[in-house]
Amino acid sequence: MRVHTILGALTGLAVAASAGAAGAASMTMKVGYATINDPQHAVAQELQKRFAANKEAGIEVKIFPSGQIGKIPRMIEGLQLGTLELMISPPGFMVGINPAFQVPDAPGVFTDVFHAHRTLNDPAFYGKFSKLAAKKGIGMPSLYVYGPTSFASKQPLRKLADFKGKKIRVLATKMESSLVGKFGAAGVPIPYTEVLPALQRGTIDGVRSSIIVMGGSKFFTVTKFITVVESGFIPSALLVSEAWRKKLSAKQAKAVNAVLAGMGEWATKTAAEFGKRAEKLWQDNGAEVIRLPAAEQKQFMDTVRPLGDEFLGKHANAGVREIYALMKESAKRNM
Repeated sequence: MRVHTILGALTGLAVAASAGAAGAASMTMKVGYATINDPQHAVAQELQKRFAANKEAGIEVKIFPSGQIGKIPRMIEGLQLGTLELMISPPGFMVGINPAFQVPDAPGVFTDVFHAHRTLNDPAFYGKFSKLAAKKGIGMPSLYVYGPTSFASKQPLRKLADFKGKKIRVLATKMESSLVGKFGAAGVPIPYTEVLPALQRGTIDGVRSSIIVMGGSKFFTVTKFITVVESGFIPSALLVSEAWRKKLSAKQAKAVNAVLAGMGEWATKTAAEFGKRAEKLWQDNGAEVIRLPAAEQKQFMDTVRPLGDEFLGKHANAGVREIYALMKESAKRNM
């Protein structure tokens, strides 16, 4: 009798252990991104919460901010190889895969963060834009808007003449370099994780990026001036490895697709909240927030607005022109 009791107890423990193992995470989703203390970091943390709450999905999320898992080009390679499951990044960094990824970077198209969000998530645009890297093994289940562009600098940029002769970090596109070149500055493409050291060494004089991301990365320790121009609105995407997604069970794939696709609106709203606090963060850390005089702000926008038509329309290949035309139509439709 006692033997049967012991065997029964052992059997019960084995069943319980088996059930516990079945409920545990059986797949890992590593999430890489180049920033920290910003909306991308918040999105990654929210993904951890959402997958932790979905026990049936069996997905454990591990996050790697500040390029801990590799610089952006290496992360893109990881997505293609299936060694990195998810990356959070502005799609403009993938112009090497498809030049049409720079289309949302066109200056002067969007009126604010939420107009940009509606435009980029309009099915007529998003349906094609999100598939630009599909043949290269990268999906885009979600797209949101990070925030507007500004210039952080070591010397104040109070008027357009102050840009002349400055070396400004930009994205590695002709359009970005031309944007600062219109005001006599030189565009210097540098990977994001190398920007702060470049500022410290004096390799560059300033950076065109988001006041939010530069605040999260504490650029104000080196650049004590930030000129808020808001000539463009930076998008950010959740980019998933299709090689990894193919390894998921049907149940896991359904859960993963649902969670990732549902992040866009939450992420844009979260980024907008970061934006509301951004200027105060810089000021609290001893930086001066600058705005151009009204006439010069208008001149700046009038000067850069045609760059989209020039580089993404007139001089672009057919694929880029198609995506750019779709975005402009969506922007009008979603005003």
